[in-house]
Amino acid sequence: MSPRRFDSTEDPELRAKLDEAKRRLPLPKSPECPEPRECLGSPEFPVSPMHPMSNGQAPEKDLLAEKDLKGLAARNACTARNTARTRRFQLLRDLKAIELRHGALDTTELMLTFDEWYRLSKPFLDSQKTRNDYLAAFLAEFGKVRVPTGEGQTINEALACVSGLSCSKLPVIPDMPDPPESWRRIAALHRNLSRRSANGIYFLTCRDAAKAFPGLSHQAAYYINLALAQLGVVEIVHKGDPRPNGGRASQFRYLLAQTQDVVEEDGGIEL
Repeated sequence: MSPRRFDSTEDPELRAKLDEAKRRLPLPKSPECPEPRECLGSPEFPVSPMHPMSNGQAPEKDLLAEKDLKGLAARNACTARNTARTRRFQLLRDLKAIELRHGALDTTELMLTFDEWYRLSKPFLDSQKTRNDYLAAFLAEFGKVRVPTGEGQTINEALACVSGLSCSKLPVIPDMPDPPESWRRIAALHRNLSRRSANGIYFLTCRDAAKAFPGLSHQAAYYINLALAQLGVVEIVHKGDPRPNGGRASQFRYLLAQTQDVVEEDGGIEL
């Protein structure tokens, strides 16, 4: 006598419990890097746990709570004189990290953060400078942030993942039957950083890109990035500032589909 096949839909209460259990299952790990990915940013600044990154997609913009922005402002507020520039710039780095996770901040959100920072910092600010002086510096320096908070760790984790990939798991560059491995390694680094960004946009310096392939110079990495952009692998969203002592990193967007480079291996499928 064959066992009776049980259909859980017969019991609405059981069906609800099964659905709830599925929702509690952990997200699948990245096929490129088996270790769970950490959210961009730093544990040093508060971001509400109600805004997790889900499957690489940014949460709804209105979920970016006012308390999170005010929390950043409070954490970076001045507590001593002659610290305004340092504390303000760290706040801006934190805000850039928030942008990578949640999308671009609008003027209202920037002003809310600045107003809270200024209110808390005012007892320690230069009395010869006005609120508008500090606001102008805040807005001007926001565009000068080269490395958002936590990006150094993100780059290192991405490089570690890429270094462990076999050639068969590297991205396929369109219309190039036999591209150099260095090109494909850097393309893999772009792919990994794209997966770690909520909005698909990420920072990458030429010096960091060069670390994806042994012996590669940052100048060679610069030209490879330009070549990948010309070939449609990446888009240069914003060109950096290549100053000798360290300018602002360029921003990129990975253009190939994440499933473009499907490789069958050991009976499975690697994306």
